[in-house]
Amino acid sequence: MTRSHARFATVMALTLTTATALSACQEASGPTVPRSSSSSATSSAGTAPGAQAPAPQRPMADLSRYVGQQVSWSEDTCPSSMRVVTALSDKTTCARITAPKDYFDPGKGDITLMVARTKSDNPDARVLFTNPGGPGAPAARFSAVVAKLSPLAQTHDVIGVDPRGTGDSTSVSCDPPRTGVDDNRNLTPAQVTTVQSRVKKSVTDCVAKHGGLLPFLTSDNTARDHDLVRRILGAGTVDYYGVSAGTWLGSRYATLFPKQVGRFVLDSNTEFTAPFAKTFGNQPMAFQRRWDQQFLPWAARHDATYGLGTDNRAVNGVYEKVRKAAGEGRLDVFTPSLIDNVLASEMYGDPGFVSAATLLGLLDKATDGDPDALRQAKRSLMSSGGDGYTDYRESTTFMAVTCNDTPWNKQPLTYAANAFNLGKKYPLTGYDVVENRCAYWPYTAPQTKVDVSKAPPMMMVQTELDPATSYENAMSAHRASPSTRMLVVDNQGDHGAVVGSKNACVTTAAYDFLTKGKLIAQDSVCPAVPLPDDSQVFEVGSKAQGPQLPTADGYARQKPNLAQQVIDLLLRILAEATRPQR
Repeated sequence: MTRSHARFATVMALTLTTATALSACQEASGPTVPRSSSSSATSSAGTAPGAQAPAPQRPMADLSRYVGQQVSWSEDTCPSSMRVVTALSDKTTCARITAPKDYFDPGKGDITLMVARTKSDNPDARVLFTNPGGPGAPAARFSAVVAKLSPLAQTHDVIGVDPRGTGDSTSVSCDPPRTGVDDNRNLTPAQVTTVQSRVKKSVTDCVAKHGGLLPFLTSDNTARDHDLVRRILGAGTVDYYGVSAGTWLGSRYATLFPKQVGRFVLDSNTEFTAPFAKTFGNQPMAFQRRWDQQFLPWAARHDATYGLGTDNRAVNGVYEKVRKAAGEGRLDVFTPSLIDNVLASEMYGDPGFVSAATLLGLLDKATDGDPDALRQAKRSLMSSGGDGYTDYRESTTFMAVTCNDTPWNKQPLTYAANAFNLGKKYPLTGYDVVENRCAYWPYTAPQTKVDVSKAPPMMMVQTELDPATSYENAMSAHRASPSTRMLVVDNQGDHGAVVGSKNACVTTAAYDFLTKGKLIAQDSVCPAVPLPDDSQVFEVGSKAQGPQLPTADGYARQKPNLAQQVIDLLLRILAEATRPQR
């Protein structure tokens, strides 16, 4: 996350609620003129009355001085946050590249992009861009992890560009609002007012601090940054692996630069053909589904290990018990909202089930008066690590990009009303969408109507029970993009289904496309692999329809010859990188 001390801090800021429609054109004008936050009327809890009028199309400025810049690649240039990764390979180097803040008016000044490259030994190597999502997660270190945990470095120079605003590119960092709320389930009207006032002030303070750059932090500009790097590298086309909000970015690159698209794999998909709000609005449902239909039954099956009960109701009862104790101040640093956030965070990947069950067991014992269990639970929070940055650059970039890319409802009370309604149905995370900083955002950005039809066919990969980017959203984007091919992973819920996965059916299909150009012939299905400590896969919901791909591993698993703790570290970096931030 964006804080060195907490993965558990406001994870559920991911669950931004409903908002509005994107509109218009492909190569639109640059950002934006400030506007009053009260100038946009709204029609419902999160939907503006209509899309913006298309901005007039105009070409980008002459970029020859940027394309012709001298670039020096060095391991010493790589940020400290990725030194553990680069130490594993002498093929990963980094460079700082200058880009215009405004691609239509470079006279407004320049920014710096941090670019990492893991060079292939293959003389015919292709170029692969990578992005872990967020929006706002750094991509430089992610690219090195992708190169290490996959066969892609055998066929590609693997590239990661830290998005403008975050990582070691020119960054912005604003303090988050200090709401003073420990439990979003039981907010009084006075508390809601206080929360909204503090959120509004945090946005105002951020604009005063970084107003010269914030309106230029858009997905379109990040896509343009990637194409500038492509041109500097001398690549005619690029391949791409993007996860989560990286699918949002990839679809925009394919819209803006269709002739430069090679082999694109979009993993764990946003509904990139619709407003951001469609994806974020479904998160409370998707997180609750993962919790109710997979985690609770799994924990009940392993009662002998975790002692949480032998059925769903019993396990959920332990959660409610410790949550209540936290609200009474009996669990030290643990508050109800913190417990919700930690448990929701662990739903991103199957290994998180073990962490979630272990934490619940410790807190259950602590509730019954066991001080050792409470100490262990607190240590588990501190051991989750951080992102290497001591400020809020990731969460600030998340805010800027989501608010700039999508016109949002400007009626703050609608978010609170929506949260109370969602919370009743989806209590794990539904109550956490009570505020939205985009309600106070003073900028408006040109909107891009995503259309990937002019690009070559792309591959989408989606697990059925993904909590952060729901199956429903992914399928909507797929239906709106007929040229894409969809690979559904039945009965699986990992957010991030390819790199680092133990599912050979998925990895073989994705790597066949990226390394050999062999795209699945039609929409297809891969079966899940068992959850931790399970010996079989348990059916959840309806059976995914479509031809099933082979489950044999098409690639010899060349695990790095390293200690297991290093492999675990890489997987943790990968998991953290693909979690959307705010």
